[in-house]
Amino acid sequence: MLVLSFYVGVSQGQEFDNFSTSALDIETGLISLPILSDKKGLLQTTELAIGTLLKSHHFNNDDYNESHNGIYFNIDNWAVGTYKNSANVQSSFVTYNSKIYNKGHFEVDLVYGVANGYEGWELAQDDYLPILGFSAQWTYYKAMLSYDVVAFGLELPLN
Repeated sequence: MLVLSFYVGVSQGQEFDNFSTSALDIETGLISLPILSDKKGLLQTTELAIGTLLKSHHFNNDDYNESHNGIYFNIDNWAVGTYKNSANVQSSFVTYNSKIYNKGHFEVDLVYGVANGYEGWELAQDDYLPILGFSAQWTYYKAMLSYDVVAFGLELPLN
């Protein structure tokens, strides 16, 4: 924090042999006014990242889309985004990522949320598929394992 300190003192002059003077003396002292606060703004205290969903691998023999061309924003453990899902339908999603392990440049999260665009799928309710899985990130590389698929992408911090 940058602090500007000053003190203004006024003294009435002194008498010298029947002669009186008056003067203003400026002295330094200890009154502090903050010029720059040590409080951080919203963007400085918020974890912000942009990510991509690039490829996936399905562990079953079905013929699913494995190129997702997705993008998402991660804001304080919440992710919102869009991608071309395994059935080649445009989906939107929201997830919450609970950090369960973090050491250095490696992190593991429990991921849960919901995505649309899955009408008729076994686990879907109407059009919405619950998301439950784990993600692992090392530097900018990210992978997520959910059900019978692992998805790969990149996540870059914005602050």
